Amino acid sequence: MKTNTPVASSASDPTVKPEAGFTCFVPDKIGMATLFFLRRLFAGIRINPELKSTLADLPDRATIVYVSKNKSYFEFLCYYTRYMQEGLPFPQLCFDCAIRMWQPVDRLARVFIAQIQSIMRRFRFRNPYRSGYIRKKIESGTTAFLPLIEKRDFYRSFIKSKTDPIRHLIEIQRSVDRPICLIPQLLLFSKKPVATWPTLVDIFFGSPQKPGKWRRLATLFNKPGDIFIEIGDPVNLKNFLALPQHQHRSDAYLSMKLRRDLLKQINITRKSITGPTVKTPEEIRQDILTSEQLRQFMVTYAKRRDITIYDAHREAMDYVDEIAANYSPSFINLVHRLLTPFWGMVFESVTFNQEMLTRIKRVARKGPVVFVPAHKSHMDSLLLLYTLYDNHMPCPHTFAGINLAFWPMGSLFRRGGAFFVRRSFKGAVFYAKVFSAYIFQLLKEGFNIAVYIEGTRSRSGKLLQPQLGMLNILLHAFFEKACPNLIFVPVFISYDRIPDEKSYLHEISGGKKSPENFRQMLKAKALLKNRYGSVHINFGEPLDMNGALSDQGLSAGALTAKEQNRLCREIGTQLMHCIDSQSVLTPQSLIAGALLSGGKEIVTRKELMFRIDACMRLLVAQDAQLADSLAQGHQAAVEGAIKHYRGRKFIQAVDSQSKKGQAQLDAWRIVEHRRNALDYYKNISIYHFIPMALTAMAVLEKDAFQFSAADLHNTYQHLRDLLSEEFNPDPVHPPAFIVRKTVKAFIDDAIIVPHPMMPDTYNLSSEGFRKLVFFAGYIEPFLESYRTALVYFSKNRRNHHDRSKILKKMLNIGNRMLRQREIRLKESISKAYYDNAINFFAKHGIRGSEDEEKIRPWNDTLQRYQNLIMR
Repeated sequence: MKTNTPVASSASDPTVKPEAGFTCFVPDKIGMATLFFLRRLFAGIRINPELKSTLADLPDRATIVYVSKNKSYFEFLCYYTRYMQEGLPFPQLCFDCAIRMWQPVDRLARVFIAQIQSIMRRFRFRNPYRSGYIRKKIESGTTAFLPLIEKRDFYRSFIKSKTDPIRHLIEIQRSVDRPICLIPQLLLFSKKPVATWPTLVDIFFGSPQKPGKWRRLATLFNKPGDIFIEIGDPVNLKNFLALPQHQHRSDAYLSMKLRRDLLKQINITRKSITGPTVKTPEEIRQDILTSEQLRQFMVTYAKRRDITIYDAHREAMDYVDEIAANYSPSFINLVHRLLTPFWGMVFESVTFNQEMLTRIKRVARKGPVVFVPAHKSHMDSLLLLYTLYDNHMPCPHTFAGINLAFWPMGSLFRRGGAFFVRRSFKGAVFYAKVFSAYIFQLLKEGFNIAVYIEGTRSRSGKLLQPQLGMLNILLHAFFEKACPNLIFVPVFISYDRIPDEKSYLHEISGGKKSPENFRQMLKAKALLKNRYGSVHINFGEPLDMNGALSDQGLSAGALTAKEQNRLCREIGTQLMHCIDSQSVLTPQSLIAGALLSGGKEIVTRKELMFRIDACMRLLVAQDAQLADSLAQGHQAAVEGAIKHYRGRKFIQAVDSQSKKGQAQLDAWRIVEHRRNALDYYKNISIYHFIPMALTAMAVLEKDAFQFSAADLHNTYQHLRDLLSEEFNPDPVHPPAFIVRKTVKAFIDDAIIVPHPMMPDTYNLSSEGFRKLVFFAGYIEPFLESYRTALVYFSKNRRNHHDRSKILKKMLNIGNRMLRQREIRLKESISKAYYDNAINFFAKHGIRGSEDEEKIRPWNDTLQRYQNLIMR
């Protein structure tokens, strides 16, 4: 990393007269008392950690120029002091500034004397540009500070034709090899966006975004933690001048263009942190209702319904009031402060991938960001909003079901950015139009949005199938030019212990979902009685819509409705796969899978560790996302997870004696009525095990200890199709690629061994067989659930029951089959699995006993696969 190089001083040689210099330069030694005061004054101001990596990536020997929008001595002194404290290159040269107060007395005296001598000898003031002083400092690598806007400097540069500092830097760069790098800087006193109507305090003391002197000092002394330094993308002036479009351009033109580019980047960076200007609800309502498309629809709608246009307006206003958020930055700031101690009471830690979030912050400068999180709990929204706000990103507006608009929480949720949507638009064409107009307006204003693409919370732990309605509305607004670009960011969220566990298990077992209301909110205080371990938030690779369209040779404005629908499905599949690929394997999930897979009631410690070691070797080889506790050594994490499950009475220790009276290895009995809970935690990271499970099943089906990889492709494809309602497919890699990758992992772990003579042929060892049966056991609950569904279809005619009745009947059948030992897994009796089975068999023409000819082959197939695991 570049550090400030001390400027050669003649003070050490008594025969050489010290250089007088100018007050635009501040030496690194300004006196202990002065430096102590400045350090205490600016100590609480935070610096974006990204600055260090940005500086490290600059070319060697680069001269750094920190660029600020406005001329501010306060900012210069802040950067000078804080960067010096952090060991970073700190600015000493300040363009077009006279910094007298903080100069050492002897240096200030020399500058004053030199100025007097210049007036007496040349009848003019000394000039740092004309004298070559600034050129000398820049060429020697002195770090500088450059303000872009100042009223008098603008007049001087553009009216009186005095030296423009940017043009001067361009002239210097043309004559030196050392690159000059300009880094935009922002000193922010608030994360609040600009308000449309200033308050009385704003009028007299300046706004939070641009505070006056007194407000600035008040914030500095009372809330220094609210002040932080952000940076933009650096501009290498040498590369800037080398661009083809800048050849043969005058320095005057290039200086104006560079100034505009830097100002634009600073403004965009500020907006990506604070968000767009917040309008009043009345302004938002007016913008939506006066949009041209909605007005045309209202005219047509009024004629069709034979009502006046004013009645149509009133109906549209009612819909807007039902939908719209009442976004309040002050309320969000208050919630952020309240949640900080709350997370400490409820969770041990909240972890996220900082590097990816930093990248998302950069990408957010291109256009609105649509966060697409997995939906595990009502806590998801609070955690996502908190994490973004805590890392200097604006809180997104969030899709929320209309069931959450209950009094009094609905109004509070709206102030936090929630807007409400009905579960179905069926028969509500006017409502759908108003809702689409609202989304269009949000994107047009530049607000970020969070949408739960699954449509509801997952009751089974794994990711659900995408519901594309909301995604389609967002894409349609983008295609209609609501915003210049749209960025989708997949987000994975998981919990060591899910706060909603009790209600999920109740619903999966056939219980009725309790409607959200204020009484339930009051009961939520019980959360404080428990600890829920760690929360893991992973941000996936951003999907840039302009880039995606460009890669396919498409244009947003030229797509037909059919092409838009196809693109929507592709993006939905891609987002779901990205969320899955970001899933974190936690110790709780690993232990749950190791306990359940195999269907045994009692698992010895030796067998458990055999399974865990097999999993860890394959997962590490395939670069799976591991929780920190597992990545640092899984033995301690495993013991902690076993202790956790014992404490919650999911498992019980079993002490038994051998025939010779010697104590056997300790073992664990899975408590029968807790198997569904363990299944939920297994499913949180089951994505990582599905390729292993399907490949293992394909190997077992060969019923031979010798086979080729090509023999596995058809079975793998068939199994993937069978479970298409349970797991989202990989849109990038075909089954053949996944099979070969998994086979390679099996070879590396000695599960299978290449034949010494025959290419693409493998042998299976007895220990490898045990591991394959274990991996295949991950999909056994789904096989049993689907078999149970077929039993219902074989005994009931089509349309004999409605959906809820069908699910209830299947639950009863599953419990009966478990008692009669026709199935062996309690976790297979799941309302969520049965729901997916209904969808799958409906697509294959099975809806009742009339389809007996189709039912029998499927039942035989499921039974055959299950027998492979049970043998």
